[in-house]
Amino acid sequence: MIMNTVDNNRLILVPCDFSPLAYHAMGHGAFMSKAMNSRLLILHVVAREADMPTMEKKLYFVAEECFEKFGVRPEVAVRQGNQPYSVIKTVTKELNPMLVILKTGGGVHTVTLLSGTSTPFLVIQGPPRNSVLNHISFPINFLNPHDEKLKRVVLFSDYYPDTVMNIITPSGKGTQKERIISANLILMTSIMEKQGIKTNFITHEQKRNTAETILELSKGTDMIVIQIEEASSLRKRFFGLREEKLIVNADKIPVLCFNSEKDLLEKD
Repeated sequence: MIMNTVDNNRLILVPCDFSPLAYHAMGHGAFMSKAMNSRLLILHVVAREADMPTMEKKLYFVAEECFEKFGVRPEVAVRQGNQPYSVIKTVTKELNPMLVILKTGGGVHTVTLLSGTSTPFLVIQGPPRNSVLNHISFPINFLNPHDEKLKRVVLFSDYYPDTVMNIITPSGKGTQKERIISANLILMTSIMEKQGIKTNFITHEQKRNTAETILELSKGTDMIVIQIEEASSLRKRFFGLREEKLIVNADKIPVLCFNSEKDLLEKD
């Protein structure tokens, strides 16, 4: 792989295939690298090793375009492989970046990629709407462990202190879970206040946070954060269906996806 020296602990990785969506992903990466005070690395995958020098030159040209437009000059990397998603997965494991920004026209490959790595992925379908994040949606059921999701709220508040965190959860009204959800909301409110996080709690009457409910309540937000649970052997066939609906949403809201095993955003 051709790559300049990069501090991986403060690295955002953006795969680039020179498509319009890949350029939009780079725009997201530029804005977030400023907010997170991190390096930005753009990666291109070639089928033939002989094409690597040519593609490296092309990437440097793209990096200069990024600098002229966004004020951020990315590092560049080229890797050879026949399956781009497999290569991206390998490079992600090797470099262990704090975030990968990935363009998508469909969520199935993205969810497959996510299922084997604990690095958070921001999946985009269009250009960044703003240079800052004004509202972030955090759907939480309170029926599953939510410690990882809470960490994301706290960490993003450090990078975006003026952002309002919209916590979306079912009310549980009329069910045995109503008290559990109510108690968790009170606890989370206390934690948020101590961290100085601006929050907006949104409860709904559905029994759980379905993709349709989350998307309806997330209209106008700048990002949705979802936690992908490891699929058990009994439900591997259905793994990713809910996630795919969220990732490929009609409003093209970027979706930050992460697995529950590790928290790789917490790096200094």
